[in-house]
Amino acid sequence: MRHVNLGRIGLIGMLFLLIGGISACERRPLTDKVQIQASATTVTNTIQDQGKELTAITNSLEKSQSLYVTEHKEKPNENLLQNKQSDVYANFAKRTTAMTTLTADYKKLSDAENTLSSFAKSKSPNLPTEKIQDLVQSLKIIGLDHDTFTQFMDEFTKAEQKFYADTADMTDEKELDTAMGRLSQYYGALYQQMEIMQANLTTARQQSRELLQELK
Repeated sequence: MRHVNLGRIGLIGMLFLLIGGISACERRPLTDKVQIQASATTVTNTIQDQGKELTAITNSLEKSQSLYVTEHKEKPNENLLQNKQSDVYANFAKRTTAMTTLTADYKKLSDAENTLSSFAKSKSPNLPTEKIQDLVQSLKIIGLDHDTFTQFMDEFTKAEQKFYADTADMTDEKELDTAMGRLSQYYGALYQQMEIMQANLTTARQQSRELLQELK
């Protein structure tokens, strides 16, 4: 009986050691290199998505005026932006969706920036600190771009809603041209801001690729 008990005790002890070893492995934190690689990969992929979203927003803005002119002639006494069956509304909805996704993707970039910032001052000779710092700075600039562009879009959307409400029953061509000209002032600013954003996103994406190459 004594030998059986000792065998059972030994078996139980081995099981505890095995479970403890597995738990230790599960608790083992990600290495610095793996965390940096994951963040840089997120930056690369997310920036690609944001490029598509900015293109969708640009296409929507470019279509909006021509769609308005066409549909306003067909439905001169209607607020086209409130008609969910109108082409104007469908175009507006696409832009709104793209803007929502753009903001969600920016959150991913912001999270990646926070992770990379924790390694930006690393003294480890095994980490490409300068490339990390370059990418962090570009992500900060992208953050400023996003804030500025969001403010522009918010103000443009308010002006657009007012435009559609004011011109719902407007038939005088001179008055319509004046109202459209006033709204058009926003387009130039939005296009300019998106060009800046695209340029800074391209820079950050290239930096993230270079960082990943250094970490191989």
